[in-house]
Amino acid sequence: MAHVGKASCLNSEERIARALERFREVLYARELRMTSVREAIVRAALEYDGHFHVQELARVLQARGLRDAAVATVYRAMPLLVEAGIVQPALVSAGDEQRYEAAFERPHHDHLVCTQCGGVVEFHDEVLETLQRVIAERYGYELTGHVHELLGCCPKCRKKKR
Repeated sequence: MAHVGKASCLNSEERIARALERFREVLYARELRMTSVREAIVRAALEYDGHFHVQELARVLQARGLRDAAVATVYRAMPLLVEAGIVQPALVSAGDEQRYEAAFERPHHDHLVCTQCGGVVEFHDEVLETLQRVIAERYGYELTGHVHELLGCCPKCRKKKR
């Protein structure tokens, strides 16, 4: 396990505090209140390492002793977390269940997904970003977001096939 320095922990707590404030704004606009379970969901989503299903996040919360964090409760919270920019939908092609990943104050990226082993590589390419904006403009669209995945076979799986 990697050692996390004190400054890194402080930065992480400050980031979580900013995310919680943003989440409170979204809840307030919808006349909803911040509950301890909703706060725990935000914290768990931001602390999760990688991409997750709602069921996985619910298991993490329940392992932390939050019995009120049922799968249905987490499902209902996800649209609010997406609206607040805390998480974003990810890995549409990775199966039947929607996956999410932390997005708050995190640089935008896209994904390469291995169709054999399910491995994921996150990448950012400004040329692709520019091209997406050009295409949207050409067709009169105003972009509000996107999920970009490139599917293929990773080097490790290609080597196994040989």
